[in-house]
Amino acid sequence: MLNFLAFLFALTLLVSVHEWGHYRVAVGFGVKVLRFSIGLGRPIWRWRQANPDLQELRGTEVTVGWLPLGGYVLMLDEANGPVSPEQSHQAFNRQPLWARACIVAAGPVANLLLAVMLLATAAWWGQEEPAPLLSTPLAQSPAEHAGLLGGEKVLAAGAIRDLSTSDDLASLPLKPVTSFVQLQALAAETLRDEQDWVLEVQDSLRPNASPRRVRLSMAPSPTPISAGSAERVAPLDQWGLGAPRAEAVVNRVEPGGPAAQAGVLPGDRVRKIQGQSVPDAQFLRQAIRQSLVSGVAQPLNLEVVRNQQVLELQVQAVMVEQAGQKIGRIGVAVGSTPSLEWVSHDPLESVFLGAQKTYALTALTLRTLADLVTGQGSLDQLGGPLAIADQAGRSAHLGLAAYLGFLGFLSISLGVLNLLPLPMLDGGHLMYYLWELLTGQPVSSDWVNGLQKVGLMLLVFLMVTALVNDGIRLLR
Repeated sequence: MLNFLAFLFALTLLVSVHEWGHYRVAVGFGVKVLRFSIGLGRPIWRWRQANPDLQELRGTEVTVGWLPLGGYVLMLDEANGPVSPEQSHQAFNRQPLWARACIVAAGPVANLLLAVMLLATAAWWGQEEPAPLLSTPLAQSPAEHAGLLGGEKVLAAGAIRDLSTSDDLASLPLKPVTSFVQLQALAAETLRDEQDWVLEVQDSLRPNASPRRVRLSMAPSPTPISAGSAERVAPLDQWGLGAPRAEAVVNRVEPGGPAAQAGVLPGDRVRKIQGQSVPDAQFLRQAIRQSLVSGVAQPLNLEVVRNQQVLELQVQAVMVEQAGQKIGRIGVAVGSTPSLEWVSHDPLESVFLGAQKTYALTALTLRTLADLVTGQGSLDQLGGPLAIADQAGRSAHLGLAAYLGFLGFLSISLGVLNLLPLPMLDGGHLMYYLWELLTGQPVSSDWVNGLQKVGLMLLVFLMVTALVNDGIRLLR
């Protein structure tokens, strides 16, 4: 029930804000709005503003459709039927080109502004986030070369470009770091600006030790093996920091895999591998990935703790190719829940963080769409109503901040999707206006009708694909 209610509220909010963007700007330009509808299909509720004090709403019918998967704003337009001469100045098609473009773009822009508000509210409200505790650095990475060992807590971070000696690090102004999520954002920012990175860290295992500063230099070197499975290496992986520090606890065993055949069970804590002590999950993942000798996977001796008993297990690793590299694999997922800390921000900083995260998620959404178009991504990534409802329910269970973050991401997705240059979408109409701007002539009605049919077929294809993916996930 919570999934359905969270899903219904999400769609109602996002569609209402999107259509309100179109409506508000249309009214501002003096266009007469005939109907403002939330939901599609036959209206189940109607209301018409009769208050003469609210001039902008007089004559506008507000409806709620039975299918909550969209909405629309119906404006006075000579393309839809005859318009009386006394109302022609209120018709959408009679407005200047720039005004029509503003009205069409207002919906997606409203979604992006809503995302900033939602993400800012989430940052202000606060939530538990992984503490900025570092794992064992990836082999041959900038973090390892800087002398980090794992177990350090990051207190502050900053970027440098032209700094000759490490003695100058003491005077460098750094930004306080409150969570691992913030550390990830700073890592990406520093990489984008092609700067060296300075971290102020304190050994969490020796809290009385004085903090120290280390410089991480992204020198040309072989890219370290990613701690994840995606071909696009995450920013923290490029620095060699990977995931937040977590215990080397097995949380999932692949049925029929090498680990399962050797008797490894979920809940086992790996204490040693090949006789070496395992300080954290990232160290264990590295050791497994690097268990190749001359390109051949080797048997691994594991010492695990299960129900306070120490067991010796031998697992035969297998070789797989990942992101162009050959690595070892035993069919387990390892890592306990990292240490969590409550993180919240003041209102002004929250607005800045909301805008920053909206920008980052918009760029991520555009990259994902570009990968789908170029064939580098898979259509399996598409999700439909069932996937959205599932994620809405999951985020609602996690708390207000998580749900607001989900709503923000969904609002960004809706805004970006509608700006795509596809007929039937707002971006398609903007392409018509671009043609009109360049040629001085509007797109002919025959072309519009033909392109609308093509756009409808594309949207139906994407919707069917998303629904099929939902069904496959549900069956799994």
